[in-house]
Amino acid sequence: MRYLAPVALFLYCLNTGAALAQDWHAFVSREEFFLATMPSEPEVATIEYTAASGAVLPAKTFTASYNGTVYTATAVHYMAADQADIDAAIEHAVQSFRDRPGDVTYDNVQIMEGLPGHMIYLANPDGSRTATGIYMHAGPSEWGAPDRLYILEATAPAGQPPAIQFSQSFFLLDSQGVRLEYQTDDNGARVRNMRIMAENPGAAYGARNPVTCDSLTDPSDGKPSAARAAELLRCSMEGIGDGSVYLLEDLVMSEVGDSEAVDEVNIPDIDTSASTAVDAGYFRDIDATQPAYPIRGSLVRYECRRQNEDNVGTNCWRYEEPNASGHCYRTSSGEWNCLMADLALIRTDDVAPPPPE
Repeated sequence: MRYLAPVALFLYCLNTGAALAQDWHAFVSREEFFLATMPSEPEVATIEYTAASGAVLPAKTFTASYNGTVYTATAVHYMAADQADIDAAIEHAVQSFRDRPGDVTYDNVQIMEGLPGHMIYLANPDGSRTATGIYMHAGPSEWGAPDRLYILEATAPAGQPPAIQFSQSFFLLDSQGVRLEYQTDDNGARVRNMRIMAENPGAAYGARNPVTCDSLTDPSDGKPSAARAAELLRCSMEGIGDGSVYLLEDLVMSEVGDSEAVDEVNIPDIDTSASTAVDAGYFRDIDATQPAYPIRGSLVRYECRRQNEDNVGTNCWRYEEPNASGHCYRTSSGEWNCLMADLALIRTDDVAPPPPE
């Protein structure tokens, strides 16, 4: 089973169809050990950040905008701060948003990448809406990125929905630029999450288990059939990550098109002038020496949080995607990966998950 995060689906929705004309991409800061989805290359600034004690800490902001919405990722360096400021970092940052004028519409703790955090949304006096995720990576860490506070804030103008996906697109990275996610072991220690599968992972969500594939390498050459593409799509897009399970229902694979070359800047053998070239930058770990195949169809996608006493039967978002499109392609390990989405989706909140089979 593939383990995904909200960013996996969000990135793909942004990078299919009409969105290809934009510059949405996964922005990586190796220096600050994080990845976040940005609409363009951000402007970087060095600022000062005031901690709970009044101590002034160095920080960097990464800011980009699209269609009136401003996206800012801030990395605050707590490496030289005292322990009291480190312990108070999240609550201090959250309180700074509570103190802003306007109404708080959501205010709750959040775990992201195994890190403690908080989500807070605001309805501002001018009609704009702010959605913010705050995460603390307290050190020490043998993998890098110790003692940094991350604040991902997006403010959408009046009349537009809050850009909640931005704060959920955060990935923590290690010193090698590889995703770093934590879990708690049986002794209560923070350890790196090696994604050991649970025997019945859907149970915590009141849902069926994600689909798994015995093999992701077939067919060994040529394009997959529509039935095989549908199977590969499920195995690529269904999974568990960052507190959610992702499931597909009512999937129809209506077309698998002819091969398209992959446009990879660093591979000179590919004809990048071809009108059917696929931008490899949109597809993680793509093998640019192999062709990609366009796919079309329809599906209903579910994103469900873990169940608790307050959300049984209402713990999911449902996305109807009647005109979805995307690609099937091979990764560098020789496995197939298929992704498909519809930008003009219909969202329904607070629905029940696909039930256990």
